[in-house]
Amino acid sequence: MPTSIPGVNVFTDVLVVGAGPSGYMAMLTLIRYDVDVRIIDKQSTRIQIGHASGLQPRTQEILHTLNLHGTLDARGNRMSETAFWGPDASGRLSRCTVGPEVTSSTPFPHVLVTDQGCTEGVFDDEIHARGHRVQRPMELVHYTYDNASDQHWPVTAYVRNHSSGAIEVWHTKYLIGADGAESIVRHIAGLRRQPYGGEEVWAVADIWAHTDFPDARRRSAVWSSNGGCMLIPNKDNGFRVYVQLGRKHLNVLDGSIPGGFVHPSTALPENSTLLFGILRACLGEVMAPFTMDITRVAWISRYRVTQGIADRFVDPFQRTYLVGDACHTQSPKAGQSMNLGMMDSFNLTWKLALVLKGMAKPSLLESYEVERRHIANQFIEFDIKFAHIYLQKEALGSPEFFSVWKQSHGFISGCAHRYPEGLLTRTSAVRARINQSAVEPLTPGKRLHTMTLTRHMDGTAVGLLEDMPSNGRFHLFIFAGRLMTFAVFKAMANFLASSESPLTYFSKGMDASSDTFQSENIRQGHVSNSFRYLDLFLIHTSNHLEIELRKLPKPFPQWGSRVYEDVDGLGHAAHGVSEKDGALALVRPDGYITAVTKLDNARSILDCLKDFMLETPSDYEMFDPDFHDSSSMGGSMM
Repeated sequence: MPTSIPGVNVFTDVLVVGAGPSGYMAMLTLIRYDVDVRIIDKQSTRIQIGHASGLQPRTQEILHTLNLHGTLDARGNRMSETAFWGPDASGRLSRCTVGPEVTSSTPFPHVLVTDQGCTEGVFDDEIHARGHRVQRPMELVHYTYDNASDQHWPVTAYVRNHSSGAIEVWHTKYLIGADGAESIVRHIAGLRRQPYGGEEVWAVADIWAHTDFPDARRRSAVWSSNGGCMLIPNKDNGFRVYVQLGRKHLNVLDGSIPGGFVHPSTALPENSTLLFGILRACLGEVMAPFTMDITRVAWISRYRVTQGIADRFVDPFQRTYLVGDACHTQSPKAGQSMNLGMMDSFNLTWKLALVLKGMAKPSLLESYEVERRHIANQFIEFDIKFAHIYLQKEALGSPEFFSVWKQSHGFISGCAHRYPEGLLTRTSAVRARINQSAVEPLTPGKRLHTMTLTRHMDGTAVGLLEDMPSNGRFHLFIFAGRLMTFAVFKAMANFLASSESPLTYFSKGMDASSDTFQSENIRQGHVSNSFRYLDLFLIHTSNHLEIELRKLPKPFPQWGSRVYEDVDGLGHAAHGVSEKDGALALVRPDGYITAVTKLDNARSILDCLKDFMLETPSDYEMFDPDFHDSSSMGGSMM
């Protein structure tokens, strides 16, 4: 352990280590949830170009709720179709098939191609706009626990400031390791990564080229007797190119490095000219008889990956959490690394926020590992199966190949991810009658599908995601169909306006019938809503011009901006809800469904929340900048 000398202590509720996409997502969402958080990165500057590139539909939905998608969309390229190429009966390269990139129902039926530098830049700008920044170049050296002497700040992190040379002492309550495949956080925590399959080595480059290849603006997976490659169309008529390297290529590359082979965790002193030569030669061989004359290279790299999953996503003290490549790595073929990592953070941070605010039991955090390991395991299984077929050139075009490809669509897009039964997924408790053949039936564990609705108060057509900003709150969705004049609806309203209402039960002293909800959307929040942990959406299929909001039973008049007409019942039908039965759905802050029940069973929503929410918010010390005056405390170390 480093030895302390007088200096500056830093206090923060959450310390994020690593400013890649996973770390940025953790940082931004915690800021939005009013948690004191800091982020460090050992690099002096963020990535500017290259690296991970494709944003899947579910990731785009999440970015939309953060009001970042529009900016990224303007800077990226929408990739809507995939083409598969291979040798025909005569051995000539020909197109086998073209299919849609995305088949799931989503407002973003495409992969958004934008390099990691652009993605991180958009996050960085948003964090700066909110008064925060990534602290660079700062490197975690070690961390320890001291629960006995300091219950408020149990984690002590030692951080090397590469600008000053000092090692600073940082005190925190939770640590998030977003520091990549060779994670120092994982190493210090004593956690191991279990490899699955062998190591893959790829040459990856962002290029511009003159080409006569017919599918240059589609994602194209190309196989020939000379090998394979994948082309991804970038913005401005550029390409991301992946070529899997064989042993003969690696021997040439490793032979050019003084001392020979370099461990993957070490920055390779790569001969970029040599790597480019191999890439260009491989492309020429694989793409023949088509030509690809490379005119410019923006970025080129050798990319090593061994698929694997950490044995735990959290350390034994339940204070250090791993996200992204720190806890799972996968092949680049399906473009998932950045997406899975950001969704890890999106799953974790709202839980941390509720616990830190003293509103939820610490046991809520246990669901993070259960849920995200479940998804990571599923993806590794798919990736190994797909990789096996991918590398068998004779399988291209076979029924098995296309069966695996089609089955993977929902999973790769992120739209079909489903969390297992558990604290936040009450599959066995579903009582409502849901049509399972619907487009996206209400299903605990799956994300709530978006829909277009008409706002009752002003007749404006809105996409549901527009009115669901990421704010760290649960959502109670009431699909009321044509039942707003029926006794079952009035009885439910009476319960929601009572002292037992799940809307206010965990905020003692708040009156559900008198506190007006202030209008919010992805572009505008409202500070007067910040005390809420649950908000409400009332969706009906009656003509909104025939029903006066002010005449609805309490508490609905106070939620006027969250009452909508579902024209022609399309949203109800898409979710499998009958207009004559209706349904209630409890939706988590990250957009996934926890429970589905009947309109006459609203109490079960309260019972569900009681399992992890605290009935009386605890006196959990949040960060107090006036109390912790860092200038008067010792702690920097050499």
